[in-house]
This record gives sequence, structure tokens and C-alpha cells, in this order.
Amino acid sequence: MLKYKFLILSGILLGAVYHSHAQSKQEKEYQEEAELVKQEIWGANDPVFARTDIPVNYNNESAVIIAMKVTLGADKTRRQDNIAFTLHERIKIQDKAALENYSEFNLQKLKTTGWSSSVKLTSFMGIRVIKPNGQQRDIDMKDAVNIKDERNDKKQKIAISDLQVGDIIDFYVRTKKEASSFYASPDPLDYSIGEKYPMLNFSLNVTIDKRMGVSWRYLNDQQSELKRSDDKDNYVFSIHKSYVPKVTDERWLYEQRALPTLRLAYNGLKSNEITNGIDEERIQRFLTYEIISVNAAYPTISSIINGFPDLLADYATRTGIRRKDIDKKTIAELAYYYIRYSSLYKETSAGTSIEVGQSRKTYYPREHYTANAFRQLLIRYDIPTELAAAVPRRVGTLQDVVSLDDLNYFIIAYPDDKPMYCFMSNMLSFPNELPTQLEGQQAYSVLVSGSSREKANSFKKITLPMSTAEQNTDAEKMNVTFAADNLQQISIDRVIRATGQYRYNYLDMLLYEDMLNEERNNLHVASSRDQDLMATGSFKKRAKEFDVAFSKARKDMDETVSSNITSEFGTKPTAVTHYKVAEQGLEKQNKPLTIQESFTMDGFVKKAGNNYMLDIGKLITEQISLTAEERKRTYDINMPFPRLASYDIIINIPQGYQLEGAENLNKSVNNETGLFECSTKLEDNKLILSIKKVYKHHQETSADWSKMIAFMDAASDFNKQKVLLKKM
Repeated sequence: MLKYKFLILSGILLGAVYHSHAQSKQEKEYQEEAELVKQEIWGANDPVFARTDIPVNYNNESAVIIAMKVTLGADKTRRQDNIAFTLHERIKIQDKAALENYSEFNLQKLKTTGWSSSVKLTSFMGIRVIKPNGQQRDIDMKDAVNIKDERNDKKQKIAISDLQVGDIIDFYVRTKKEASSFYASPDPLDYSIGEKYPMLNFSLNVTIDKRMGVSWRYLNDQQSELKRSDDKDNYVFSIHKSYVPKVTDERWLYEQRALPTLRLAYNGLKSNEITNGIDEERIQRFLTYEIISVNAAYPTISSIINGFPDLLADYATRTGIRRKDIDKKTIAELAYYYIRYSSLYKETSAGTSIEVGQSRKTYYPREHYTANAFRQLLIRYDIPTELAAAVPRRVGTLQDVVSLDDLNYFIIAYPDDKPMYCFMSNMLSFPNELPTQLEGQQAYSVLVSGSSREKANSFKKITLPMSTAEQNTDAEKMNVTFAADNLQQISIDRVIRATGQYRYNYLDMLLYEDMLNEERNNLHVASSRDQDLMATGSFKKRAKEFDVAFSKARKDMDETVSSNITSEFGTKPTAVTHYKVAEQGLEKQNKPLTIQESFTMDGFVKKAGNNYMLDIGKLITEQISLTAEERKRTYDINMPFPRLASYDIIINIPQGYQLEGAENLNKSVNNETGLFECSTKLEDNKLILSIKKVYKHHQETSADWSKMIAFMDAASDFNKQKVLLKKM
């Protein structure tokens, strides 16, 4: 769904390699192949791409896709997989909104990825504009502007000049991928049929060399819509649809669970079988035997595990508890934090580049790695342990699996009579907290100890728990004052406290340096910071490099804070006078993630004669305002997690003024799906507001959309509320 996913995805569908030597020769070869691709696609004389008329019943649409054709070919030569993906689209622009969407294209033209996988990608693009009078103009891709021009990463954008409402734009993207290593898994195809605009003609054609093999599923549609055929050398999948309606449910939509979707995973060099998905027996075999057997591939696991007893001994010394008396739940939690620190916070290679900025905080460990580390560590302390696998909600269910890579793998420990879910997704992960994508999903689990028969007999299907809105909170307190010499400027002192899944919304507000220091302090590790960063001995010069990088990251945080305030309130602060992360919330037993901010804002107060009007509703940050189209819902609503946002706001009324209109702020809308409520009181020349907004579940049916609209509209209406500061 949505064409832009094909144009801006990096390193999957669009990209190419560009070697540093002989660039002019490489560019020449690239241009020669680009010309061949253009002749192939535009020379095909496909009649559906010659059409220019639009049925009258589509006249009021923002745009109409006249034709969309998606083709994919996959084959292999010797020890190399070759995949070619082509998107060809012809669309008529019918209003200014669509004109803006198609007036500029982004293309990652060249890219090199991963030394170990030896992946080479090459992409080509062609754009053609057809005027209402039939005049045709090809856009010269040599006019594209480089927005990134590095040795292994080249991105471009191109503006379509003189594009007007009523024009037809015809474009294609061809991407070739060559994976020359056994370890390079070909990217899966997950294609969901449905776009932002209606389509008159759609076709999807996939041809896969029989030597590669493929696992496939066709979801949310009649199986007869998918045509399958085998010739001597290839597996062929094809879908053709006419008059495909537009998809307006873009918000909270899981395409693969709602739209007709073809899922394909290539076996590549590993197998030439064709299967309709991955069955339960295959998953059981992988969980029971194969994941555990990959232990030898991770030699650092033993060094992590061997260091844990020292940490446990230090804990016993600090707490005065004999080591043998430390309860198993404490051991399991300490093991979790220790593995998190060892696999995410520490540097693992002195050869890696210095990275301490925003991207560092998005690092995640290999699931097999952490699962094996937990397995071995917990077994040493006689803590019963299971290995589990589940499918993320956005992918679907266990019945929708086409590859073992679809599954997320993690450990379930039983230090007492309750399960402890040990999934590590990033630096903020807690023990006994699942990522949002797994909450409520079905999973398979199997014991990791015992005989082969005992393991096999323990295999079972379970349902993972869901968090509640009360566990995922964003609680804000604001104190608002008016500048004495300029009542049109306000100062806001703000404290944010986030718990549960809401903490991840503020990951960009944390600094890796501070997180590392707290992680080390919490665990009382014996190593130095520079040892953790592999900046000692022959690599000691790295210590100064890290200091410089840390300093830059701290300075860059000023812009992040200002940018986030702008995004939340819809207005850029005139000044940020204070910012502090009072609590990072790295451990579950500690205080919530707590951020303190002070900033000044213009634009919230407007002068009205001798009086002033305050846009008080804007203080709860921008709320969802649904369009007319969004009020109609076809598909179920899939949100990230149940959540509760609360705002306790104090408005300090300036001397010489009285406040009018506060009584209009009190409201309450509460139903099965959520609530919005506001209560107010005047006290000591202050207006005190208590506001709460709750999404009670992570999923609602389309039939309950009207109930969600009720409380979301209440929040949106509050966003528009004003109160009057009347001069006395």
C-alpha cells in the first residue's frame, strides 16, 4: 500500500552499490543500463498505460491511479541470488493535495550494505508527464539533485517542474539486488493491495527461479484471486484487479491484517522447496533444537555469563544478603540488566565507528544471542526457563508466517510461580515487559533444558499478556505564568513522567553517555568507562574521541528539545530556559522516566482591546482532528498500546485581571473504548485544570470507531478552547 513506501525505503527496495574506484566507468555503465530499462518499460506498449480518460464517477477524487503494475523476478546464478523489483504507475492529478504529493520524488540511487552479506543494489527511475492536450515530456533524471553523496550511500531528489492539476504522471522504479553470500537472506515481499487513491487497473506478477524455493501466503482475500503456475524453470504468482477502491483508513491500520496481501519469503541458496507458509512442526523443530545449537556462533556469550557471578557477589556484599539467600526473582532481574548492559551499552569492537548520538539508542541485540545468554545463565541458578516465539501484530498471526525470520524470539523465566517475560528490544527494555508488537499475541514456547523428549513434549501454544492503560502513562504537570511586561508571552514549567510503553516516546530525549553512566552505577560494574568503550591500551586514543562525540551529542540535544516542543505544541518556543532528565527510568523498580522543561511561548495569547484571549486548549499539545473521510472506517483499529495521558495545569492569573469562560472547559466523555475528561477549579487567583485522556485497549473493531470518535472529538474540541483574561 502507498507508493511512497517504494520510493523512500532505504536499502530494501531502492538502493545501489557504487564502488570508489573507476566511478566514471561505473556511472557510464549505470546510464547504459538505465537506458535499457527505460526502453523495456516504456517500450512495452501496455494498453493500460496508454489510457488517459477517467470515469466520471471519479471526478471528485484527489487523484486516480490509472494503472499500477508491480513485477518481481528472482533467480540465482552459482552462489548468487538476483532479485529485480519494478513498480510502474500512471496516475492523474486532480487537486492540489495530490499535486504536492507527486511534485517531488526521492530516490536512494546508490548504496553498499554489509561486508558479511555482500549485497549489491542498483536502482533506476523514469518519470514522464502527459498534459491534457496529449503533449508528453520525459523528465531527465540527470537533473536530479544529490542530497547525500558518499562513497557507499547516494541519495537524490528530483522536482517535477510545471506539474499541474489535470496532468498525468507516469513513472517507474526498477531495483536490482544481488546477494553473493550464503548468509545474505533475500528480502521478503510483503505486498498489500490498496492505495491512498482508487486504482482502475492493478497487476502483480512474481516469477521465482525454482532453484531458489519460496514460502508464501495470500491473506485477506479469496485464494482464487491469486493465480499460481509452474513452468519448467520458475514458480509464477500473479494477481489482477480492476477498480480497486481507495484506502482511507491510514491511521492505525495494519495493512497485512486488513488488505489483500501476498507474502513471499525466498529460501535462496538454502532450499528449493515451495511451501504454503511455515507450519507448526517446522517452528517446533527450530525452537526445540536449532536455536540452541547456534550457541557456537556467539563466542562472547561465555564471557558474559562468566562475569555474572562477580556482579552477584557484589550485590550480596552491598545488600548484606548471603549469596545463597538471594531470591531467584532478583537473580533473574539482575541477569536481565546485566545482559542488557553487556550486549547494548558496551562497545563490542574497537574497530567500530564512534556512535553516541540518536542512532546509538536504537541499537538492538540479536534475539538468538540474548535468548541463549539468558538460557545458559538462568539454568546455572536452577531457574526454569522456556524459549518462546511470537509474530508481531503488524505481521499477523502464527498462521501467517512465511519465514522463521517473521518470529520474535525470547525467554520466559519462572523464578517463582509467575512467568517473567525476558524480551530485550532496546536500551530501555525491562524484565517482564513485552514489546508492544507482541502484547496479546499467541506464541509457541518450549523448555530449554531436559531430554529431547521432555523438550518436545513441553512444546505448547500460549497467549501473551497485555499491558493496561494505567501501566502506560504520560503524566504532565504544567505551571503557566504570563510575562509581567508582555502578557502575550507565557512561560511554561513542565514536568513529564512516563511509565511503561510510553517511555519509548522519549528515547530521543536521553543521552547515551548519561544512560551508560547510570547503567554502570546501577550494576556496580568493576570495569572503567573506557574499558567498556574499548578505549584503553592500544586503543586509548578512542577515549578522547568519545569525549568529543559525547560533547557534540549533548550540544545537539538543545535542538532536539526545541524541536520536540515545537512538534507537540505546534509552535516553536521563543526560548528553552531549562531542560533536565531528572530520572532516566532505566530500571523497573526505580522512579518513572522524568523530564523537566522550562520554556517561553508566543502565539498562545492574543490581545482583545484591554483584554487578552488565551488559547488554553493548546496546552495539552496537539490532538487528533479527524477529517470527513477519516470518520468512516472500514478496517479494525490497531494502536500501539493502551495508554493514559494526564495533564495537571496551573494557570497563574495576572494581577488586575479576572478569568472568564473556565466553566466551558468542564466535560466528560467515557465509553468502552476510551475517555476524555476535564475538570477545573479557581483557587488563590489560579485556574487549576485536571485533564485525562485514555485509550483503553490496543485494538478496537471498526464497529466501535464511532465510540472512539466521541472521546477523540472531545479532546480535539478542547484543543480549540479559549478563555478570556478580562481587565478589572
